[in-house]
Amino acid sequence: MIRSVGIDLSRTSSHQVRCLDEQARPCDSFSFDSTLEGLERFEERVFSDGATPTVVFEPTGLAWIPMAVYLRARHPECRLVKARLQKVAALRRYLRSHTKSDRVDGMTLAKMPFIDSEQLDEAYLPLAKYHALQRLTRQRERLMKSITIRKNRIGSIINGYLPGLRKAFANEWSERARAFYRQGLNPFAVVQDGEHALEAFLLGVKARGARAESHRIYQICRRLAEFYERSREAGMINEDFFDDLQDEIACELRLMEAEEAEVEKVSERIEELYRQLHPADHLRTIPGIGVRTAQVFLAVIGDPHRFRNQSAFANWTGVVPGASQSANTEGKGLRMTKAGPSMMKRALFQAGDIARRYDPQLAHLYYREMVHHGKTHLQAMGAVMSHLGARIMAVLREDRPYELRDARGKPITRKGAMELIRSEHKVPEETRQARRRRKPNEGRLTRHRTHEAAEAPQSGLLIPPPKTVYCTEELQSIAN
Repeated sequence: MIRSVGIDLSRTSSHQVRCLDEQARPCDSFSFDSTLEGLERFEERVFSDGATPTVVFEPTGLAWIPMAVYLRARHPECRLVKARLQKVAALRRYLRSHTKSDRVDGMTLAKMPFIDSEQLDEAYLPLAKYHALQRLTRQRERLMKSITIRKNRIGSIINGYLPGLRKAFANEWSERARAFYRQGLNPFAVVQDGEHALEAFLLGVKARGARAESHRIYQICRRLAEFYERSREAGMINEDFFDDLQDEIACELRLMEAEEAEVEKVSERIEELYRQLHPADHLRTIPGIGVRTAQVFLAVIGDPHRFRNQSAFANWTGVVPGASQSANTEGKGLRMTKAGPSMMKRALFQAGDIARRYDPQLAHLYYREMVHHGKTHLQAMGAVMSHLGARIMAVLREDRPYELRDARGKPITRKGAMELIRSEHKVPEETRQARRRRKPNEGRLTRHRTHEAAEAPQSGLLIPPPKTVYCTEELQSIAN
């Protein structure tokens, strides 16, 4: 009788199957595809003798979803396991250190229930609305990343060819700024038309603050035109070049604004699904959790009752430290496991960084880690993220609003919480500065220091741009 089934899924070709009996001996092998006929063939080979085996597979793209949905509907008693990629790779190296093939992958997956049955994660198949919410939140995240990339590209072009121009706007991405980026990036044309024409153009977009901005912009364009006029003999930049640059920026703006419009549409649908799945909206009663982070938490977690306990949920999120114990010694301060969805960890960090400023218990935890335990900001935020995750799970499981409490567990008002945080849980600035210091790498080679600096956290550092080797004084005057 078949006890375990390992499926090496493929995105384009047939899936390879390896079956093991109750003594972990190979008893069958075949292939099938994700069609109705292929799945029926899989059923006939695996379930014909009344067996209820454990089916193990890797989350290869989306190929696992049709198969898992079909098997869960047809054989609900069958255990479906979505194996972690890291564990599969480690076991494969142990079994066949120098071999990598579909047959070896399938056999590795089939052996996992015999080796580590307790730690296998059963595949979670959310309801249709939860699944739609997951897909839409990921789509919005991809769109927002694309918008950020386009903004960075536009900004780098303007900073490179027109230094100081972006600073002339009160808001560098306002409607007035975008209109100028789209139509007025040629400093020669701006100077030729005059300051009054520029002011009229900006007033036509939006009146408030246009006069002050138009004067600053005109002065910068005048200096830029003078600078590039002196550099005309180089033959690289002239009036025609800025016309082509204008078309490039306008194209990026059109694509960016189309993506921004799509984000708004997707966000409306996400909020609609969120309200249907979580009508009480208790998630947003937790300090630090806003409109979008609440949607992300609900989408990624899905049904909170699928986790056995808080410990299982914490292990799933990956915001728990690793363990290292031997005899009478135990490792402390180890790195986090980093398991779980990356979108969940990003949302926990964003929400936790705000929550510690309004929740006395999280503020006390952050203060203790920074001041008494000597942790850096990122290390202290790891503890905050873990505790915030426990609060999110409690609110979803118990379906009740969050209640602020002080460090002793007594209820407290929002005003009292802010006063308590300011008076008792505020990290001194000198402590923050001390945690940011880096010890000098004395006695090490330069190439080693460079390699280590590249891998070290750089959240608090700004890397200065390369210095210009020509016309430094004139470019500086333009930027000012």
